[in-house]
Parts: sequence; structure tokens; C-alpha cells
Amino acid sequence: MSHSIHVGVLLLVLGMVVPGIAGAQEAGPRILLLTRSAGFEHSVIKRDDTGTSHVERILKPLAQEMGATLECTKDAGKINAESLKNYDVVIFYTSGDLTQSGGDGQPAMAATGVEELLAWIKAGGGFLGFHSATDSFRSEKDDVTPYIAMIGGEFVTHGAQFEGTIKKVDAGHPAVASLPDAWSLRDEWYLFRKLDKENMHVLALLQIGAERDKQKIYNIPDYPMIWCRGLGEGRILYNGMGHREDVWEHPAFKATVKEHILWADGKSPLNAEPNYAQVVPEATP
Repeated sequence: MSHSIHVGVLLLVLGMVVPGIAGAQEAGPRILLLTRSAGFEHSVIKRDDTGTSHVERILKPLAQEMGATLECTKDAGKINAESLKNYDVVIFYTSGDLTQSGGDGQPAMAATGVEELLAWIKAGGGFLGFHSATDSFRSEKDDVTPYIAMIGGEFVTHGAQFEGTIKKVDAGHPAVASLPDAWSLRDEWYLFRKLDKENMHVLALLQIGAERDKQKIYNIPDYPMIWCRGLGEGRILYNGMGHREDVWEHPAFKATVKEHILWADGKSPLNAEPNYAQVVPEATP
């Protein structure tokens, strides 16, 4: 047997036991970040003279660390069945009815966009929403739009920024492994309605603390700020944090965002059994 045959057999065996030798390592997730604002445009997603936003500048190196590809866009028209085939994880930091013009003036989503997004999730896509993602496709009435039903809650209002405490309630969940057990930080804290208590798995609560005595609208029990769920073969996670630039800059937040992405991409267990009744305090009579 010639030397070249010996080498070929050796490489074949190594390729069988060490897949990384036979081919490239498994690629990281293909991520689409959509920051279209049909309503209010937050400063962290507003592009400056460099053509990039604060959130984009944070996420790009995180994606590189994960071996992921990241496409950043304000074109909501990319949310369609054909385009979504190119992504494993879609991130929304959006506002308003994205099928409408106005706001930041960027291209609108087609009328079928939400329907096609939901079909993509059900087929195995991973969806992440940050902060004003719950301020998208709202209804002023009591009905729940398909998008709000998917993401699990609807923004209703917020007060002045204050230092609240994010209390992790599922310490073993892989999507929040790097989140401190109790993290006090200043941010703009959304209040929600139409929470899908039957299907959400709460990951962290906002502990309001002394602010109850300062702002009447926050004189309520602690409530969910990070939650997740499964939908068909796909995964959904919402994190209400991230109004402020310094939140995105915090090492714990950046590490948690990476864990959100990996979880949404199916790289860790689903662990999304509904738990609202077990972890969210009720109002005192």
C-alpha cells in the first residue's frame, strides 16, 4: 500500500471521529436585526453619521465572537417567506405598525409580513424582541393582534426612568445564565397589558421597590420583564430592557444577549413550560 493511500485512510478515519477535521465547524446562527421604527425611534437604534446605530455596534462584535453572521436592516420588507429562509434568528427592536409608512421613513413590511413571520417561527425560526418590540402592531382596543399574541404582551405606557431591580426567577435557564440573580440598574421600564399568562415562561421580574411611592403607575406588584415561549418548532424570547445606551454596554447584558441568541437558535434546551402563576406575585387585596 502506497504512502498516499495510508495518509488517505488516516484522514478518512480522523474525519469520521473528529467531524471538524473533515469539514468546517458548525456555523453560528444567521441573524437578522430589524430596527424599523414606524412609531417612535429610540436613540439606541438611530443611525448616526457612520451609518450605524449603538445597538448595531454592540451586536456586531458579539456575533463575531459567536461565529455568527449578522445582517442589520431598517427595511421591514425583508420580513417575508423567501427572505426569512436565509436566517436562523430574527431580532426586532421596532415600533409601530411596520406595514405602514411614516416614522423613520424606511421601507414598510408587506401586508402579509406578520403572517409569514409567524409561519417561519412555527417552522423552527428563533425570534427575539427587545424593549419596543412590544410597541409594534398594537391595538388600541381589547383585541390581541397576531403579533402581540406571538410576543406575549403589549406595551401600554411607561413613567420616568428609575433604578429597578431585575430579579431572575429561573436560575437554571440557559437563556439567562449570565444574568445576575438580582441586578439593579436604571432604565426605562415598560408597563404591559394583554400578557399571555397561559403560555409565557417568565425568566425575570422587575422589582419596583421604592419607586412605588414616587410614581403612581408603578404602584403595582412586581411583573415580568423577560420571558420566553415555544411556538410550533420555533422559539420566542422578549426582553423589555435596553432603552438606554449604557444598558447595552454592560458586560452582563451583552453576555445575556448572546445567550438569548443561542437559545433562540436551539443551541440549548427549550425549558419554556408556562410558569406565570408560580413566579409572579399577585396584587395585595
